[in-house]
Amino acid sequence: MGAPMGNSSVLLTLGALFLIGFGADALARRILLPRVTLLLLTGMLLGPTVTGLVSTGQQGWLVVVAQATLCMVGFLLGGRITRQLWQHHGRMVLTISLTLLTFSSCLMFLGMLWIGAPVSAAILLATIGLTTDPVAPTDVVHELRAEGPFTRILLGVIATNDSLAFVLFTVALSVAAWFHPVAVPHGVIEVVWELGGAVVIGVVFGRMAALFSDHIQRPDTLLAGMLGLLVLCGALATRLQTAFFLAVMVMGMVTVHHASRPRKPFLIIERFLWPFLILFFLLAGANLKPDALSHIGWFSGVYLGCRLLGELGGAWIGTTLAGAGPHARRWLGAALLPQAGVAMSMTFIAGQRFPDLTDLLMPVVISGVVVFELIGPVMTRIALLRSGEQDGRSRLLMGARGTPVTCVPPAADSCLPEG
Repeated sequence: MGAPMGNSSVLLTLGALFLIGFGADALARRILLPRVTLLLLTGMLLGPTVTGLVSTGQQGWLVVVAQATLCMVGFLLGGRITRQLWQHHGRMVLTISLTLLTFSSCLMFLGMLWIGAPVSAAILLATIGLTTDPVAPTDVVHELRAEGPFTRILLGVIATNDSLAFVLFTVALSVAAWFHPVAVPHGVIEVVWELGGAVVIGVVFGRMAALFSDHIQRPDTLLAGMLGLLVLCGALATRLQTAFFLAVMVMGMVTVHHASRPRKPFLIIERFLWPFLILFFLLAGANLKPDALSHIGWFSGVYLGCRLLGELGGAWIGTTLAGAGPHARRWLGAALLPQAGVAMSMTFIAGQRFPDLTDLLMPVVISGVVVFELIGPVMTRIALLRSGEQDGRSRLLMGARGTPVTCVPPAADSCLPEG
């Protein structure tokens, strides 16, 4: 007996999407656009607002695919927060992140107040705007096989920014409630649980992942175990109303510090990630509405301008204060522009807490996602190519006065101090 028509349609769609991802990967090797942007543009063409080849019902997959993809990406980012990173670049990463978050949030808050947004909405947008989409830059790094000081600092700043942004957003939900006439602010216990609970869940699952890594030898068996732990970690954190992305990041940090062969589980997840990224970006692109750009009003325009200036200006100030090289000062902010899943997750949470602000928050953030998710990966790719760190082509030289610096040919200005 043949497969039911509904199942056949799903299989045809899956097969077509995977082949499109294969084509985007091949095409991206020959043109400037990263495969992330190609997949998003293709998804927009396939979506219901253009050709309708991917229907609204099929976009329901996006929730599951996005959750699983963010779990894997958060785990990989957490694995980047190693002792070596903090020994060599810890002060720099923390200085850049704190400066960037402070400058960008203050600029966004004042900009939204200036345009006439309610105080509660300005507080929420000031924290939502801080997030960087971790999926797109991570995929561009993998696509270029980039490795070097600029790449390590970029991924370290993304991981630190998103972790701190979750903390600030959790606090902002309660602070915004004090300025909102109908919302009930969360108490200190709820805020502590949302953050502390995520850390506890991440630690527990991270120790389990380290045990799996140490005692399971077969790669396919380890892959099944790691995926099971990751999905359970994210699902449990969501069910218990804690910050799920923070939980999987902590899981990655604990795994990399307690496993005897710390890179093994991360390499296995990296090799399995690309099919999920294909579905994630194609379905995310299908979910983007191109006509959202035609409805950008003053609120959306100010949000876009403040986030752009906040990322570029905050990163420049932060890298200057941290003593980073000219290349990092010039390009780090541009490499941090992508914004998608994490910002949308925060917006949904804010809409549940403040239903009357949904009509303001949702169009503003969606317009930002459309713009920054299309141009952001391009800027990340350009920044990495200009650093010369594609294919891991970095070498250690001695700088002036005998200071060890990591230089990346051919861009001599990408040298960064080791420590």
